Formats: sequence, C-alpha cells, structure tokens
Amino acid sequence: MGSLFSFITINPIIYHLHTNIMNKITELSKGHIGSAEGTLEELFNNTNDTIKDSGISFSTNFTKANINPYIRGMFISISNHKKNHYDIEKNFRKQYQSVLKALGIKVGRDDIHKQYGLPIRTTINGLIEKGIPIAIAGIHDYENEDKDDGITYQHTHLLIYNIHHFLPNNKKQLASCIKRVRATLGRYVGKKFRRDGVDVRPVGTYKHYTNEQFDDDSFYDYLHNPSNSPNRDCLINYIKKNRHNPDVNYRLTYLYHNNDYLPVNLSNRTITTN
Repeated sequence: MGSLFSFITINPIIYHLHTNIMNKITELSKGHIGSAEGTLEELFNNTNDTIKDSGISFSTNFTKANINPYIRGMFISISNHKKNHYDIEKNFRKQYQSVLKALGIKVGRDDIHKQYGLPIRTTINGLIEKGIPIAIAGIHDYENEDKDDGITYQHTHLLIYNIHHFLPNNKKQLASCIKRVRATLGRYVGKKFRRDGVDVRPVGTYKHYTNEQFDDDSFYDYLHNPSNSPNRDCLINYIKKNRHNPDVNYRLTYLYHNNDYLPVNLSNRTITTN
C-alpha cells in the first residue's frame, strides 16, 4: 500500500525492507567519469541502456526484479583538482551531509560522527538496524604529478552503505536522485573539473569488483578486510590501498549520523510498506 507523506521526521525502520538475497546486477551504464586521469577510467565497464539525464542505467533483469541497485551501497569517486589530503579530509563531514541533503535529508554537521578506525560491531549493526547511512572515506594519490607545479595531489573515494533506504526504485526518480548527488558533490572537486569530476555507482557494478559478497549481517566482517585480508580483491581494500604510492597510507574515515532518527523530506515521494 502506498502512502504520500509531507515533510516529517521518520524512523527509517518503518520502511526498511530487509533483503538478504540479491540477484546479480548484470549491467550498468557508463557513468560520468572524472576528468582527472588515473582516477576512474580503469574501474568501470561500458554498458548499455543509458538514462541520459543521470549517467546510469540498469539491466532488464534488475528492473523486473524491482531491486534497488544500491542495496549493497553507493560508491562515489571525486576527481579532486589540486587538492591535498588535508584539504580532502576536512571536507568529509560536509560531503556526507551533502549526499543526505541531495536525498531530502537535512542534518547538522555537529550531528555527524567522524572517526578514524573501524567502529565496534554493535555500533555498525545498530546503524544498519536503524537505517542510518554509514560512510567510509578513503584518499588516493594520483598516478602522476600535476603538470603545472610538479606536485602529486590526491582524490577521494567514498563507500556509503545503507543509503538505498532513501532511494526510489523507479528508474527515472532514481536517476534524478543520483544526478542531485553528483551536483551537490561537485563543489568539492575544485574549479577545473567541477562539472564532471564526480562519479556515482552502485557497489558491485564496476569491472574489478562485481562479486561483492556481503549483506547487513556480514557487513561488519566485510569492513575488516583491510586488516584481516588486505590482499583480497574487494572494494573496501581498494579504497584503503594507496596503489599509486603504496609507501604512503591514508587512514580510512568512518562517518554516520549520531541520532536515532533522520529528518527525511518525503514530499512527493511514495513509500511502500508491508
């Protein structure tokens, strides 16, 4: 049964749809690839059926199954222009806030928890149960020095889990949401590549990591891969490793909303509950 809500504060558990089994998402369109070389080009496949106003698409199998492609999370890459890791790291709270704002969720920066090092299991599992998005942010060096000043700058990768609760399943509505996410994050790119320096993908739809095996129950164990299985070929290890300069390792940053409820603007949105 669908119900139309105005702007209210809602516990995401109300419409949390637990899905432990997900059909493989077979195709994704060529997304908006960042302009800075060495960031995104080698990660993604070219696919078909592009939704032109968003840069994403879904396979026919996915559409029929009506499974949100972001059920395993959202992978964001920002091709920062002339930014060092200090500049990037201080914006992580703002970036988490911007993603939520693009989805109709307005939170204060003081309500966003930020820490280095993996939170304890009960914290992660509690956030998942409440439907609170969890962000893991990493920093990588570019492969080459900047042509103008000979300095090696850095860029950003974000994995946001539990975000699918706030994304529509309808393809056009979802495309609009992703377009807003990219637009709000553009301010963190830098002047040169602001328009096309943000890439947003569902986790598990890029060529090197198409077999990510985790769900709500195993997500915390998955986050332990950088310490327990650093050589495993998976997205979280990719985010952790500074592959172009392995002698310099930037710490992972974990972010989440502190409170039990998120103020969700549900105007013009229909939520289906069982």
